Amino acid sequence: MSAGRPFPAGFLFGAATSAHQVEGGNVNSNWWHWEREGGRVRDGGVSGIACDHYRRFDDDFRLAAELGHNAHRCSVEWARIEPEEGRFDERALDHYRAVCDSIHRHGMRATVTLHHFTHPMWVARAGGWENPKIVDWLARYAERVGRALGGRVDVWWTINEPMVAPVVAYVLGLHPPAVKDPARALVVARHTLLAHGAMYGALKAVVPSTVPVGIVHNMIRVEPFDPASEADRDAARAQDRFLNQWYLDGITTGRVGAPVGRDEEVPGLAGSFDVFGINYYFRSLVRSDAMPDFSTHVRRPGERPEFTDEMGWEVHPPGLGHLLRRLKALAKPVYVTENGHATLDEAARTRHLWAHLHQVLDAVADGVDVRGFFYWSLIDNFEWAEGWTRHFGLVAMEPGTLARRPRPAATWYRDVIRANAVPISRPA
Repeated sequence: MSAGRPFPAGFLFGAATSAHQVEGGNVNSNWWHWEREGGRVRDGGVSGIACDHYRRFDDDFRLAAELGHNAHRCSVEWARIEPEEGRFDERALDHYRAVCDSIHRHGMRATVTLHHFTHPMWVARAGGWENPKIVDWLARYAERVGRALGGRVDVWWTINEPMVAPVVAYVLGLHPPAVKDPARALVVARHTLLAHGAMYGALKAVVPSTVPVGIVHNMIRVEPFDPASEADRDAARAQDRFLNQWYLDGITTGRVGAPVGRDEEVPGLAGSFDVFGINYYFRSLVRSDAMPDFSTHVRRPGERPEFTDEMGWEVHPPGLGHLLRRLKALAKPVYVTENGHATLDEAARTRHLWAHLHQVLDAVADGVDVRGFFYWSLIDNFEWAEGWTRHFGLVAMEPGTLARRPRPAATWYRDVIRANAVPISRPA
């Protein structure tokens, strides 16, 4: 590997997975049942056995370690741990103890997400995110899992991408319960914010004081399509406010602001994060006369942007640097908890990694306390409503046999990790 730009000492490099997408057999979850309604998933597929990671996790973590990773981000599955209201399954908790032990045994740090999109069916039948009781349910769940896994977790994450539920499930109607009702979306957004604060407090009461707890927030670089248009600028500010800033304000000030609340204060919410996780994938160019459509190839006159061939998202690495510098104001350690490229073009995947890692280093040079980077994802998996049509993995999974095949980008990333530096020269 050519001369490179170094990362800070102790920087964490790894990849991410989520339980429902890789484990298989998650029969008590709302997603398992929703997939089987038909017409919900792009390719008509279902998660099924997924990557069989529930049984193969140790081999998968061995492979991650062989690829140089020194940390892994995974999730535990609420539908397995609490299959019925108030009944916690000790066998499931034993399983996740073994998962964390395996991560450590292979020389990696364990960073664990408590809620990654899925609900147990008893929660879904009770209204899911729309039911205000979910705040207490998730706090109880967090406390129980925190006690069970104890010091096995190096970083806790309460909720993955809390704004995905209101936007994707309740505005765009692409995730369960697949409705399009902005009023209901605002209720859901409120509950994801309150639930995080309650989960944070529950975890801090039971996990070692030295173990940080945070939130994973999906952020989009939002810009007006026409910077000279006041209407486009106003539309971009409104979109950024709802998608990005509203949640940040909530966890920092402890207040539920507009458009979801009336600036009411919530006890225990202010400062309810020790670390912050950002998931970043693309830029959104906003027009005042068009509804947001993140998969449309929107381009400004004269620009020649690159788009991911499978998701249709614009590849815009400077957006990550911009958002990381914006997060400097939080004065907390930051992790890039997801960033990836769905493609079968390995040269494009490698260039994507290279460009975004340089943005991380640019942010570090500007004083942002970035502590780690997790590529999405370790392995090709069930990509929610996109089914099996998307290939984010550093590792390919052979259909039928489920054999794991590391891709060239995985080897390139391994060399970056070993050098603790990213090459200056752009990959071909």
